[in-house]
Amino acid sequence: MKGKARKAKPKIKRRFAKCKITLMKVDYREKTIRVTMKPHEYLEVSWRGAWFEKRVEGWLVEEVILKDDRIIIPFKSYKTVKVMDIIGWDSNELELTGYTPRIGFIHIDLRPLQEEESSSTK
Repeated sequence: MKGKARKAKPKIKRRFAKCKITLMKVDYREKTIRVTMKPHEYLEVSWRGAWFEKRVEGWLVEEVILKDDRIIIPFKSYKTVKVMDIIGWDSNELELTGYTPRIGFIHIDLRPLQEEESSSTK
């Protein structure tokens, strides 16, 4: 606030806690997550038999979010995509230009489109 503190204390709008990956243990075989709340105090959550179990098969668990009445478990998958051919594009008002190593330069003239647009607006 431009170097000046407010007089009012900040208020909590939504209570939640993001659990670091170091504070939890994920067992992918048993499909459970054990979150450490305090030393020797744990919260264990299972996704076995959940509606999304088949959808997240082989995915990794990210940092879970704890709320008052529920726990949110974000899953992440890593897929490798092999790109066969790429094209770099550059555009401006008059022309669209692309380049690919296999074909070379590709020029598309956009002036006929501008002429068509200006004649239709008259």
